[in-house]
Amino acid sequence: MYTDSQRRTHIYDLQRFLRRVQQAQGAPQPLAPDGIFGTETAAAVRDFQRRNHLPVTGTADFATWSAIYAAYLALSGGDALPPAVAFFPTAAAATLAPGDKGPSVFVLQLMLGTSAPHFGGLVPVPLTGEYDADTEAGVRTAQGWFRLPVTGVTDRATWSALALLHNSLFDRTPLAWQLE
Repeated sequence: MYTDSQRRTHIYDLQRFLRRVQQAQGAPQPLAPDGIFGTETAAAVRDFQRRNHLPVTGTADFATWSAIYAAYLALSGGDALPPAVAFFPTAAAATLAPGDKGPSVFVLQLMLGTSAPHFGGLVPVPLTGEYDADTEAGVRTAQGWFRLPVTGVTDRATWSALALLHNSLFDRTPLAWQLE
């Protein structure tokens, strides 16, 4: 019997594969894996089907799934860890706070969004590059997970905890889905 947990795991994997393909194509906002086959996933599947001369249905039938996976494998085979990049401000007392804008905030939002399926209480944060109310709420939730002071401001401790979580969970199916 095909369980709901298996279904979400397969959708999450499909979304990861599509995201990698979209990144290679330079998509401005690649699909964020969440295990839900919603309108964004269907649109990404249709776009892939169109680009690869497959019947454009928006569903991941066997031919589409196989083509997406083959494209993912071809791309991920050449992936290597990038050199370390310092996205967090370098000053000792630096923080990211509401009102801030820029690449560091974008990376913070990405880490929050990719961590969301792994923990309850956090919805993916829109990737805007602006430290808005959604970002602040996501940071507060993450600070609670890590038992850090819940301020909504990203300090070095919050950033480091999120980066470690993101790096350890990025390419894994959420544990809760595996246990169901």
